Amino acid sequence: MKRSMLIALFLLLVLPTIVQAEDRWNIKTLESYQVLSNASIDSSILLDAEEAQVYETTGLQAEYYQIDFNGVPGYIHSAQASNLFEQEQMSFKVVEEQIPYYVMQKGKLVQTGILSKNAVLTRTKASTVYHVVEVGKEVFYIPRAGTIPTSEIPTNDPIKKATYPMKIYNRAEVPIFNKKLIQIGSLSANQSVDLLGLEKDKGIINFLGQEARINMVDFVHMDLLQPKKVLTYEEMTYLLHVIAALYPEFTKLEQIGKSVEGTPMYAMKIGNGKKEVLLDGSLHAREHMTTNVVVEMIDTYSIHYENKSVYGGYNVRQTLDQTAIWFIPMLNPDGVKLVQSGPTSLKNGALATKINGNVSFNRWKSNIRGVDLNDNFASGWDKIKGGHKKPAYMAYKGPSAFSEPESQAFRDFVKKHKFKTYISYHSSGQIMYWFNYQKNAESKRDQVLANTLSKLTGYKVMPPQYLQGSGASADWFIQETKMPGITLEISPYVGDNPVPLSKWDAVWKQNHKVGLYLAQEASKR
Repeated sequence: MKRSMLIALFLLLVLPTIVQAEDRWNIKTLESYQVLSNASIDSSILLDAEEAQVYETTGLQAEYYQIDFNGVPGYIHSAQASNLFEQEQMSFKVVEEQIPYYVMQKGKLVQTGILSKNAVLTRTKASTVYHVVEVGKEVFYIPRAGTIPTSEIPTNDPIKKATYPMKIYNRAEVPIFNKKLIQIGSLSANQSVDLLGLEKDKGIINFLGQEARINMVDFVHMDLLQPKKVLTYEEMTYLLHVIAALYPEFTKLEQIGKSVEGTPMYAMKIGNGKKEVLLDGSLHAREHMTTNVVVEMIDTYSIHYENKSVYGGYNVRQTLDQTAIWFIPMLNPDGVKLVQSGPTSLKNGALATKINGNVSFNRWKSNIRGVDLNDNFASGWDKIKGGHKKPAYMAYKGPSAFSEPESQAFRDFVKKHKFKTYISYHSSGQIMYWFNYQKNAESKRDQVLANTLSKLTGYKVMPPQYLQGSGASADWFIQETKMPGITLEISPYVGDNPVPLSKWDAVWKQNHKVGLYLAQEASKR
């Protein structure tokens, strides 16, 4: 073997066990100790001492401290000396393969994880036995044994704050990584972490004062969304990505298109069933509480699927592995943003203001350029009478059927699937529409479905509407697929305004089982 290869092999075997000389610190020996010529019990004794001494180290090899002993390397076994951590606030490095860390619970130290070799932290306080690391209101205790002082400094970049705070949980011990995805520790089972953000399939957390990474698939959630609030496009999108990262084995997140302003439009599937149903929300901008309904279904159904638990009388995993549910939570993201945040938040805000003729956008139903998307589908579009003849806050059907990127995205998505049922969520009025000139068996089937949904929600089934023309998404779906397409209008009538948050509790109570019922019903067809 060549000499260069022997040297390389030697370095590969030896270097991982040696702390390099730039880490110099002091140790204090016991009163009785030995200085050896090599890092081995069988080596010769350079000094057999009977009085405690302080030495500066030049390294650490296996269980031995290396010192400069009269100009030659000397070695002291770690059992005969201890590290001197001479400042209360200082950095330290883990030099054993792993050491535990603890938190105080009810006056007792409870292990919550493990630190890996070479992990570097900065302590804020110290005791005779532990390093104390304070992170906000949390206090961690790390044994001093198995660590050394170090000149290395942990990443001191400001740790990002969560834009949308969420807690997730691990059921088994899981690894923790630094920014370079090198493992620096692990988290014991049944702990919670605050999710600060996402980086592809990795979650960003604060780990003992450092920004760290976790594998999202190692965690589950309990309740990500607090739905009794105005849910923005940004928060909705983040939540969908979190769910997709947590549960790739039974969810799918897909961008189905872009809005007028180029905003990505998303659909999410839950379940692995070969049959599929579809629910959507916020086709009309001011009706954005329907997004809350759809996203709360995603939040709720996904954790019950993961837990193999029953919800609302349905075995969620069994149900969704027969019929999967696709959700499009926000079909009109530009319009929703206009209603929620005003015209200055959008590139075409000035155009919308001109169309609206009003500084308030509470009444706005259309997309950002004034086309009512629920009049833009090719279901007798050319026969639509009435409504506005030019862009308006509502009831302008557009220059042609499917003229808008939002309606095109929906059309193309539906054509890629064979949905058994479609629910288009709207507001308000607590009513539902189901009819678009179905005949015979299809008409009976769809009316039975509507009547059952009426019992489930308490909403009134409207009699057939014999319209001359329609551009509604549900009417187009019925015409295109010959399957049930139902429009559900949530909440009591509130006029030309978004549904008040005070209505949320009742709305969710009426709708929380709708998706699961549709999936179960579709499994029989």
